[in-house]
Amino acid sequence: MWTLLHPIRSLLWSVALLLLGNGLINTLLTLRGTDEGFSSTVVGLIMSAYFIGFTCGTWVSGRLIRRVGHIRAFAFCAALCASGALLHIIFVDPWVWVVLRFFYGLAFVTLMTVVESWLNGQAASHQRGRIFAVYMLVNLGAIAAAQQILRLDTPGGFLLFAVTAILISWALLPITLTRRQQPAVPETATSSLKALIGFAPLAVAASVLSGLAMGAFWGMAPLYARQLGWSAGDVGMLMSVTILGGALLQLPIGRFSDKHDRAQVMTWVVVAAAALAALMPFAPNQTALLGLFFLWGGASFAIYPLAVAQLIDQLRPEEVVSASTDMLVTQGRAARWRRSLPAR
Repeated sequence: MWTLLHPIRSLLWSVALLLLGNGLINTLLTLRGTDEGFSSTVVGLIMSAYFIGFTCGTWVSGRLIRRVGHIRAFAFCAALCASGALLHIIFVDPWVWVVLRFFYGLAFVTLMTVVESWLNGQAASHQRGRIFAVYMLVNLGAIAAAQQILRLDTPGGFLLFAVTAILISWALLPITLTRRQQPAVPETATSSLKALIGFAPLAVAASVLSGLAMGAFWGMAPLYARQLGWSAGDVGMLMSVTILGGALLQLPIGRFSDKHDRAQVMTWVVVAAAALAALMPFAPNQTALLGLFFLWGGASFAIYPLAVAQLIDQLRPEEVVSASTDMLVTQGRAARWRRSLPAR
């Protein structure tokens, strides 16, 4: 495992710090906006602005990476995100926040494109499933840990916004100090979503399904638990157990996909996630439901990395950056669409 992770350890450290900051600011803005008296509609608009910027980043990220390279593009966008976090506390106004979240999403999709395209470029086909599994483990672990940073101060203070900016700034340190050669970038894009659908429909469909599932989980799972009469602490336990399942089952699923037909593995993982979701209404008690959510998290959080790995297996090196962007935006659009639907 050390041999597998050694070449990408700088990337993983940067991802961990970046997602600690991102996970913190996402929750923090909702809490601070509520405390400031923003309506639920306005808070939803602020959060949606991030996804709109994320989607629009499709036309920016690939061009920026091709122009200045992976490391400089990462540094440029991390600086935008860190300064944006501080601007939220300087200008506490909902419409200013909408603009800030749009540009934050625009920059953040570029950061994730840098990371995922770099990982894809470094990984051999027989290692790609395990590498992306570790990447998702770091991703989920950082998001879960970020929620505990909220204990440092109240949302109404300055400290948590400053911590967000510090964490995002620190994400620059490992990746800019690495001595590893950054991937070569082609002069022009050689991939498009339309082309991807043509020769890798399963990977694109799985990415969409992943976005729909994740959008439903983050937006609807807490509401579902509250309607069952669970306390706030129980709701937090549900979310934590699901994320834990996603983190712990990433590596075995990724390792299995490296040794077997990845498309078949991904198909069965999707079927398993759907079956587990169908069983949830029939859970006899809270413990059984938590167990189902744990297994569902393991399956559903594995869908996107399996889809990306299956797609990259079929691409030439010069197509990786554009394809990584397309897959990120496909999942992001699906998640945004699902979260915009009214609860029933």
